[in-house]
Amino acid sequence: MNSKEEIIEKIESIDWEFTNSNTQYLSHNIHRYSGKFIPQIAKSVIELFTEEGDTVFDPYLGSGTTALEAIVAKRKSVGVDLNPLAILISKVKTTVIPREKLEIFRQELIESINSVCGGQLSIFSCKYSPSIDKPEDSARYYDEWNKKWYQDHILRQLIMIYSVIESVDDIELRQIAQIALSDILRKSSNASSRYPNVMYDKNHKEKPLPMKSFIDSFVDLIDKLINTSNEIGNFNISNKVELCNNTHLPYMNNCMDAVITHPPYVAAVPYAEYGCLSLEWLGYNSKELDAEITGGKRHRKDVAIRFEQDYNLMMKEAFRVLKDGRYAFFMVGNPTANGKIVDLHEMTIRLAKESGFEYIYTATRKGSNRRGNNMGIEYLEFFRKPL
Repeated sequence: MNSKEEIIEKIESIDWEFTNSNTQYLSHNIHRYSGKFIPQIAKSVIELFTEEGDTVFDPYLGSGTTALEAIVAKRKSVGVDLNPLAILISKVKTTVIPREKLEIFRQELIESINSVCGGQLSIFSCKYSPSIDKPEDSARYYDEWNKKWYQDHILRQLIMIYSVIESVDDIELRQIAQIALSDILRKSSNASSRYPNVMYDKNHKEKPLPMKSFIDSFVDLIDKLINTSNEIGNFNISNKVELCNNTHLPYMNNCMDAVITHPPYVAAVPYAEYGCLSLEWLGYNSKELDAEITGGKRHRKDVAIRFEQDYNLMMKEAFRVLKDGRYAFFMVGNPTANGKIVDLHEMTIRLAKESGFEYIYTATRKGSNRRGNNMGIEYLEFFRKPL
C-alpha cells in the first residue's frame, strides 16, 4: 500500500482543472442534466485508486459519469440514485449494445415513427405499432398538466411517439428511445428557455411538431452509444444501476474498492424541478420526488440542516461498504442556500472523519459558473478507510 505522502504526491501531480478538455465524448452527453461530474476527474481518480476488475461505487450516481468511466477503464460499477430520470439516463449511458443491434433498432424505430406521425409508410409494414389509433385514446391527452405545458398539436404527436416507444419489447432498446423523447420535451413545451428551472412562458410562440426533433435526438443518441460500444468492445462488464436511497444501502460490509462521487450542492440544483417535464411524462410525481431527494424542498429554511442529516447517513454507509485500506473521493463546492453560504468543504471533512475515514488531502479547482450560486472553488476531498 502506498504511504499517505506517496498518495498526496500523486494527487498533486494531476492538473485538476482540465481546461479545454472534451467533456462530451462517448455517451457522456446523451441528455441534459445539471451539475454533471467532469469525466476526466472521475477517470483520474479511478486510475489513481483502483485496478482492472475492482468495483467503483458512486452513491450520488446522477447521470452516470463515474459509472461510464469505470466501465471504460474495465472496472465494475455500482451506482445508486433516488431520481428515476438519473437512473434511466445512467442505464442508457452505460449499457453496451452491439453496433448491429443498435443500427437495426435505429432504422426500425424511425420507420415506425415516420409511419405513425408522418404517414410515409404503411403502419402494417413497421416493426413497432402504437397501442392506440389516435391521441384521444390516451388518458395523457386529457391530463391538465399536459394541457398546460404542451400545445395541442405538440401533445398529439408526443402521445403517438410515446405509444410507439412503449411497443418496443426489448427494455434496453425502449429505454434508449425514452431518453431520446425525454431530451426533447423541454424545447417542445411552453417552458421558458431563459431559466434553468421549468417556468411557464406566458408569451410562448407556436412550437414546431416534435417528430423531427425526436428523430434527430434519437439518431444522435444511437451514434453516441455505438461509439461507446466500440470503445468498450467485448469486455464483460459488471454494471449495477439502482434506484435506491444512499442512506440505507442494500450492500454488504467491505464490498467496494473505491467510493468516487460528486454530491449535490445542497439546494443549488433542484433535480426534481429541473426534470419535472420528463419525470411526469415517465410516470413520476416530481413534487413527491423533490421531498425525498437530498437537498430537496430547497425553499424551506431547514434545507441545509436536512441536507447535512442525509449527507451524514450517506457518509456512514459509504464507510461501511468500502473495503479496509481503500479510498473515497468527494468533489464539492460551497453553495448558497437561502442567502447563506454552506461550507460543504468543511462539512464533508467533518462528517467523513466522524464516520471513521482518515483525511488524506484536499485539491482545488476553479468552480464552474452556476446561476445564482457563489462557488468560485471546487474542493476535491480524498479519504482512506483505515485497515
